[in-house]
Amino acid sequence: MTKDLRQAVRYDVEVAAEVYTKSAVLPAQTRNLSNTGVCLDVEVELPERTAVGVSLFLVTDGIEDPDAKPLNIKADIIWSSPRDAGGFSSGMRFDSSNEAAVKAIADFLAQLS
Repeated sequence: MTKDLRQAVRYDVEVAAEVYTKSAVLPAQTRNLSNTGVCLDVEVELPERTAVGVSLFLVTDGIEDPDAKPLNIKADIIWSSPRDAGGFSSGMRFDSSNEAAVKAIADFLAQLS
């Protein structure tokens, strides 16, 4: 039996996202989200152990507000692997020093519970 050593509960939630690398802005979609990180589906492989910017387009009651600004946070890429359907999934850990973004994620996840 494998023990799950994750620090935070993962929520299966799909919201639009963007990943900002040094050379590109990549569209993405969340697979799951927690207070400490996110798993994103992207079309290209993202190198592990690199820092990126992430914008999350959080929704209210399943509806994205076109006037709402995205939540922006820095993250470190922990892992990346190919998907059977094409593209890649990447697990990222959020930079916890952005307290406002961390609180916004916690508030968003609280509404899902």
